[in-house]
Amino acid sequence: MVRDDLLPFGFGTKWRKVLGIVESLQKNQIKKVLLWGAIHGNYLASFTTILRYFGFQMETISYTKDPKLKTYNERLVNLHSHSMHCYANRKEAEKSFFERSKTFDGLCLQEFGIHPAQSTGLRSFWQELESEIHKILKVTHTGLKADKRSNNVNNSHAKVATLVLEIGSGASFVSAFDYFYDSSILVLGVMVGESKSSWISKIETLQKELHLKIQKIPKESILEFPKDTSSQYANRNQFGTANSNFGTLKGVRFAKTSKDHINWIREFYQKTDIILEPIYSAKSISNLMQDPNYGDTALKNSFFQIQKDFLPILYQNLPLFYLHQGGQIQHSDFVLKNSLE
Repeated sequence: MVRDDLLPFGFGTKWRKVLGIVESLQKNQIKKVLLWGAIHGNYLASFTTILRYFGFQMETISYTKDPKLKTYNERLVNLHSHSMHCYANRKEAEKSFFERSKTFDGLCLQEFGIHPAQSTGLRSFWQELESEIHKILKVTHTGLKADKRSNNVNNSHAKVATLVLEIGSGASFVSAFDYFYDSSILVLGVMVGESKSSWISKIETLQKELHLKIQKIPKESILEFPKDTSSQYANRNQFGTANSNFGTLKGVRFAKTSKDHINWIREFYQKTDIILEPIYSAKSISNLMQDPNYGDTALKNSFFQIQKDFLPILYQNLPLFYLHQGGQIQHSDFVLKNSLE
């Protein structure tokens, strides 16, 4: 597991994206930033906080369906915004953003912060990660022999390892795919909040917005887990403990959390000291680690073998690195309540 969740506030990979934008703002002497998005979401909370930290004047436009809901992300947005307006639905917020952007003297970032400068921050991270992965492979003597069967997947380079990360806005995934395209590391994306067929149609637009090379991403490079894995893995006990919830997560709607998810996250934390969040990482990990023989030792390994049910046979023999992109601070109470008690 690549622990990018250990960055300040658990913002993870969003730090990489924002740092690229910060560099662009400073270079162009822009001091004000206008953002819009869901007030309880990780995007608005992280971008507002980080940009305010670097001294920019922050104006945010947000929305929420539940004005009474109080979350940590909402507190971060309120605390780090010089000016903030919240609306009852997304459509009103978007309309307000476009109206305000006509006269705003600064950078106006669309929802999710898609901007060419994100690519700069992410690229430096991929460079570091590529070096680290090869160091680990060399030390463990695993994956050094390239899988020759993978030569014709994306390019002519044989693959020695797989990097898996979720697809949210898709910026991190298309950036990673672009960087590692001609490398020995295969990049796979996991669909979480959107269907695979729907998101694939947006790839070219996203590549243009990030100023990346326009290239086709094979369908087999994008994973889509079953919405309900309870029947397939109901009797599996991931850590060998009684009444374990591991491997029994039922699919729920995006951004919704069930009691099973909370219990699963809590048990995973108790065994690993790693906090997952229910929207992305918990769903991915619960599907990737479906081997009942995995125990504490396997969890401490630098990589683990992906569950073969979800991966084309072409990639099954490659060691796998999972990128934990952060976002868990919003859900820390799932695991910290018991610790404080």
